[in-house]
Parts: sequence; C-alpha cells; structure tokens
Amino acid sequence: MKFEFSTFKTIASCSILMLTNLSLTGQTKFSFDDETLKKFDYQTLTPVEYKQITDGSEKRNAYMISIDEQIPISSDELKGSFNVVSNKMGFHDQDVSGHFLKYELSEEVMKYYDLSESNVLLVENENTKKLYMMESSFLKNINKEKEEKQKYEADRETINRYMQSLGYKPYTIGENLYMKTKYYRIWCNIATLEVLQKDKDYLKKVDNWYEQRESIRKQIIATIPKFDHYVRLYKIQRNRMSKADISAWTALTKSANSLNKKQVELTDKLWGLIELYDTTNEYNKSADEFINYLSASKNVLDI
Repeated sequence: MKFEFSTFKTIASCSILMLTNLSLTGQTKFSFDDETLKKFDYQTLTPVEYKQITDGSEKRNAYMISIDEQIPISSDELKGSFNVVSNKMGFHDQDVSGHFLKYELSEEVMKYYDLSESNVLLVENENTKKLYMMESSFLKNINKEKEEKQKYEADRETINRYMQSLGYKPYTIGENLYMKTKYYRIWCNIATLEVLQKDKDYLKKVDNWYEQRESIRKQIIATIPKFDHYVRLYKIQRNRMSKADISAWTALTKSANSLNKKQVELTDKLWGLIELYDTTNEYNKSADEFINYLSASKNVLDI
C-alpha cells in the first residue's frame, strides 16, 4: 500500500505527509499474531535503513525510507516481536537543505513544520533488528482489536457463570456461547444476560410461548376444512344460505381471526430466536390457504 501525500504547507511547491493524532498509551512492543493477520492482511510495512548519508558537505547517519518497497504483514520477514523506536518522526518528499533529505525519517521534519503528532512509527524487529515504518493508526487498530477481544472473552465468562447459576449448560460454537431450551438454541450474549437479570424465568416463558403458538397453529389448520365447507356453500347458495349456516360461518371467522392475531403476537415474541425444530416452514404450507379463506370470509360477512 502506497503512502499518500497531501499539501500541509506550501514551501517551494513541496508536500509533506499529513499527520494525525495518536496515543500509544505507553505501548512499545507488539507482534502480528494470527488474529492480526486475519483482520489486517492488507496492511504493509515499509523498510527503513539506518545508514550514512551525505547532506550537502556533511556526512551523518540517517533513517532512510525505501519508499517503493512494501512488506505485507503476512511475510515471514515480519514474524516475531517489534519494538516502537519512535513515534515522533515524519518525512518529506523533497530535500530541505540543511534540515533533511527526501524520504528521510526524522524528528527534524516535525520541528521544521512545527508539527506535534506524527502518523507514522519507526519500529524494529526484535529478532532480526531490521527497521520499518508503519502507520500509527495500524498499531492503534491492533490495540483496539485486542482490547475488544479481551472484553468479549471477559463478558463471555461472566455470561457463562450466570447461565450455569440458573441451571443451564452453555456450550461454544466458534467464538460464540449458546445454550438450549426445550425448543430453542439461544445465543448467550450481553443482551441475553440483561434480559435474564430482569426476568430469570424468561427462557421458560420462551418455551411456553412456543407451545402456545404451536397449539394455536393446530387450531388454525383445523379451521381450513370448515372454511372450505362454508365458502363452497356460499358459492352455490349465495343469498339463499340459511341463517344457521351464516351464523356458524360468522362465529368460525371471528374465532379464526382471534386465533390468527394470537399466533402473530406469539411469533413476534419469538422472532430472531433459533428453533431446534423447524415447525414454521411446515405451518406455512397451510398458512396461505388459511389466510385466503379468512380474508374471503371477512369480506363476504363484512367482519
């Protein structure tokens, strides 16, 4: 990945690397572990060579950036631990006589342009002693990922202990914690913990809602042959239907409408939870037919 340059101050038509704020919070050592490689496989480091250079008539040692070389963090070259040598350096894309050379990584760049914070780091591989320049935001992201992972693991342990205190036996799938009720697989996260802290019987209620819904769905399916009877009768007799048939049809429609509302309400309560038994797809085979009969009946009977 190439470093981008943009104008910070106009001096002899030069541009310098834009700089952003970063707090290293005292960190001086890091490494590219497997998690880092997975999340930041696009990131690269730029080699830096500490060598003798000629600056005008003066010879001195300087950190020179190999700006056209980029080492991916998946490279074997970047294995091991790294130390942050400096977070107070910057570099310029042209020579400034008497101060620094083009692509020299130096504190003088910061002083020359009166800059307080750099967005690059000079780092050293502890094993090979090779030097590299990396974006300071990259280290900040590494730290953030590690902090988030540590928090996630701590939260998961807290949740695990709490679930066990309620008599459940959590288990892991990948990095996530789950437990089973009679009818559901529940993802145990902070939201689950907060719900259970307010209502320890919530998961028992979930199973109860499921049983209520399945009972109602069976009643709904049982209305279909009855609806079919009255709809067929209506198509044949129209206005000659008896008051008894109309009364029975009306009662059926009102009852079915009430059942449907209860079924929808319970389904909404259970929305997002993972059923151990896929009963919804089985119910849906009959649901459309039921809704069609219910809608037609309500329309004819003006309910």
